[in-house]
Amino acid sequence: MKDKRLYKRDFKVTEEEKSFGTTYKIEMWDEYGNKRTIYERTKELVTERVYDFWEESKERNERNKVHNKCMVKLFNK
Repeated sequence: MKDKRLYKRDFKVTEEEKSFGTTYKIEMWDEYGNKRTIYERTKELVTERVYDFWEESKERNERNKVHNKCMVKLFNK
């Protein structure tokens, strides 16, 4: 069964207790299948990071396409 998160925006937040306090692990997916995992110290930052990640998804996807095209040309020489 395929992971549905690869086809739509989604996120998962896991609260973790560390020696320095509570940390929130954020796993985020965008509509292009890109995934990013980060850690934040507050719930407010969690929300901000998720929305920032989603807002940048189209630009990130375009950069990834250019990067992949360059890598293919580099390795096919």
